[in-house]
Amino acid sequence: MFAPKRIIVGVEMPESRPWDAANLGPCSRFAVRQAFDAAAAMSSTVCLVCVLPEMSVGFFGSEEQAQAEADADAAAAKAVLDDLAQQYQEKLGQPIAVEAQITTGRPWLEILKAAGPTQDNLIVCGVRGKSTVSRLLFGSTGLKLLRNAACPVWLVKPRVDDDEAMDVLAATDLSEVGEDILFAGVALGQNLPVRLSVMNVIDDNLDRHMARTGVSQEELAELQQKRRTEAEEKLNAQLSLTDYRTVELGVQVKIAEGPADSCILSAIEELDIDLLIMATSGRGGIPGMLFGNTAERLLPELPCSILAIKPDDFQCPVGLS
Repeated sequence: MFAPKRIIVGVEMPESRPWDAANLGPCSRFAVRQAFDAAAAMSSTVCLVCVLPEMSVGFFGSEEQAQAEADADAAAAKAVLDDLAQQYQEKLGQPIAVEAQITTGRPWLEILKAAGPTQDNLIVCGVRGKSTVSRLLFGSTGLKLLRNAACPVWLVKPRVDDDEAMDVLAATDLSEVGEDILFAGVALGQNLPVRLSVMNVIDDNLDRHMARTGVSQEELAELQQKRRTEAEEKLNAQLSLTDYRTVELGVQVKIAEGPADSCILSAIEELDIDLLIMATSGRGGIPGMLFGNTAERLLPELPCSILAIKPDDFQCPVGLS
């Protein structure tokens, strides 16, 4: 069941000073908006987290001056977060529990600390665009969150279209964590205006191998149809475990054949997807081992947001105290 108790949002302060909520960058603003929309629909608490750089005593000349500058920045950041909370509560027209945390250090680690070791929270962070997604996911804050967070991680990218409904693709490999992906997609569809597509990709390596053994085209076509039918039946069975009929805008089932990464990218383009939901494949919290080859190839090319779901037995591998 995808119903986060707390939604932790990383908020980056504006580049120009004085800091003001109106000057917030589009990636942070969209992340905050998405978090408040989800919190309003799911009765979650929003935790706005701003991680500031540590002040250098050498730069300011004295420890007292460095501390004074740090205190001034913390107060300015708190004012921005308070303003954001008020704006979105007024916009949504309902009270939402909001926490604000101002801290210093490494952004990914401080966000992990705010989320804690439990799996019933959700981390939301913004990304700037396709080229920046690649940089962000590999070697930066986003990748570290995806590798280490015990809870789901939603990296949101500003949407190009003005359509009120969000097009969501939930890609499942029909495993146990695949069920969690479908539950997450259905939960979003129950609470937000979502057009949901659920997808399974059939690896065509077996077909290519069989073709080399000399089987007839008719036999190969029968095998392909059998595998496709079995996959569709399994996907429908997995979907039936959810309340998918309560998704107001409906659910579309899609079966594809071929390399998983290219099939998913094709579906994203075909369906004009805003959000891809997929699982991490790693177990036991081994750093660097969360994503299988498919996602390693896929992530730098994603033109949309991604919501990564963790296996039930995943544990955060870094100390959060």
